[in-house]
Amino acid sequence: MEKDNRIGIVGCGNMGEAIARGIVDSKLIGNADIYAFDIDRDKVSYLSGELGIKSAGTSEELIDCCNNIIIAVKPQDIKDLLKEVWHVLDSSKLIISIVAGITIDNIKKHLNKEIRVIRVMPNMATLVNKGVAAICYDEYATDEDKRLANQIFKSVGSVIEIDESMMDAVTSISGSGPAYFFYITELLENIAKDMGIDRKKAKLLALGTAVGSAILLDKTGADAESLRRRVTSKGGTTEAAFKVFADRKLHTIFKDGVLAARERSRELSKGK
Repeated sequence: MEKDNRIGIVGCGNMGEAIARGIVDSKLIGNADIYAFDIDRDKVSYLSGELGIKSAGTSEELIDCCNNIIIAVKPQDIKDLLKEVWHVLDSSKLIISIVAGITIDNIKKHLNKEIRVIRVMPNMATLVNKGVAAICYDEYATDEDKRLANQIFKSVGSVIEIDESMMDAVTSISGSGPAYFFYITELLENIAKDMGIDRKKAKLLALGTAVGSAILLDKTGADAESLRRRVTSKGGTTEAAFKVFADRKLHTIFKDGVLAARERSRELSKGK
């Protein structure tokens, strides 16, 4: 296959691996047309053996072989990576970056070229093919580029297209969001144990409630507020809990936390 159709993944951590698996499982392209590189050679060897994809010896080699490059490295590593590979990048290449907090302009500044760049914010649920990814494009991205990016991330979940100005907000909602739900589940489990329920049963109650509620919300198509109201009977136990939440201004606390996450995302995008 021509390298126009090949996909290279730089960074084989959890997200890079999940994306590679999604591409393979969806049969978007042949396994032999997927290349991977990571400075940790053990990760590359494992992924190559597990999925039947090709490994590249260097980032430059990967980019030379592929015209579609997914960058899945840590934010602190992308600057050095771009310095290493800028000389093998030209207008034939498409970069799809999932690096948190790194804007399209930041990428282009390091390259100083008219490279086509797509920025994506996936979340942790990508690891189980239930992720949600927000995508934005630079002015050079073609319809074919956009189609490819959507196909890649639909293979591991769902996709929304946004303006890049909304990416910090998305980061605070869906990027950080899994941690909020993990925290609520953690609290329920710990409170159950505090009330005398043994550890295993406490975990089952908390986890089963979280998973079941998410599935119910998804499968019924109802909005979260209406389902919450259905559980909250007048004069009942749930209403008693929500009275305390309202008195303690839980809504304000939670909103302030999410806004703080958005502000930190803005700071990271400015290199702070």
